[in-house]
Amino acid sequence: FFFSYGPFFMVVMSSTSSLVTTMRSTRSTRYSTRAYSTAFVGKMRRTGGGGMDSGGGHRAVRRAHQQHDVRCCASEHGPAAFSPPFLAVLVDVQVNSSTGSQSSFEMASMQNAINSIQENGISRFDVVQNVDDEDNFVLVEVYCDVQNGPASHKETKHYEAWRDTVADMMFRPRQAKKYLTVFPEDESAWNAAKSIDKSHKSDEDLLCVHVYVSVKPGTESAFVQATLENARNSVNEAGISRFDVLQSEEDATKFLLIEVYKTSEAPAQHKETAHYATWRDTVADMMAEPRSAKKYTARFPAPGFAGWDAA
Repeated sequence: FFFSYGPFFMVVMSSTSSLVTTMRSTRSTRYSTRAYSTAFVGKMRRTGGGGMDSGGGHRAVRRAHQQHDVRCCASEHGPAAFSPPFLAVLVDVQVNSSTGSQSSFEMASMQNAINSIQENGISRFDVVQNVDDEDNFVLVEVYCDVQNGPASHKETKHYEAWRDTVADMMFRPRQAKKYLTVFPEDESAWNAAKSIDKSHKSDEDLLCVHVYVSVKPGTESAFVQATLENARNSVNEAGISRFDVLQSEEDATKFLLIEVYKTSEAPAQHKETAHYATWRDTVADMMAEPRSAKKYTARFPAPGFAGWDAA
């Protein structure tokens, strides 16, 4: 599973050789992949650093999309100005249940992610695994180069290697949905490499909760304002690592909240806060349907090592 190139040749090769031997179970893979990310972060702290499948567009969202077409990630030409929103592509992957598919997919995807966040047009490339269905993964790809980033990513050698490696592992075709970022509101909170040193240190798996929200037409702006206030307070909670707010590119009434918790107790503690209660009551009449949620475990970046914290 050696796909890396460029400045990460040595760190990826040395990590992979020790990790392949530990891929006999999901549990062993969990620890090996964490070690893999740890080696990567050691390299990142010394050097610094900076696929998508579907389309659509609400007119207002598309207009905002076009207005913010910039290269905003750091590159060899220096850091560029940050102009949100970024483009977030969530790729849902269902792998075969056959022995080895989960761990093999995880390893291949981590190697791809490590290289992908070094692309000038990419800010984040998270890999999470469904808590209730271990054959299900989601890749959270955040592009700061909205117009060119996705296509450029698919032209890279590491993407091609990943695509070919996982092809026979697919239970069904990959499914992707596009969103525009609403929160966090500054560049450093989106850049996985830049936020490495802010990460908490923990051996406990991070819980990523994806909350799907559908609001009544005409309430989008009010929902955004209420949710921004909640998110700004939520990221300051001790048990919360990230609290991302995304809005569907195709349908402006659809939102996704990505809540990343540091401990198993943190979700309940969050719901006891005054800002959550205010948000819940404020948006109650805006809901077009009940909110739904899916729980995931963070696989990349590894917990506590590679840029999960937004605050």
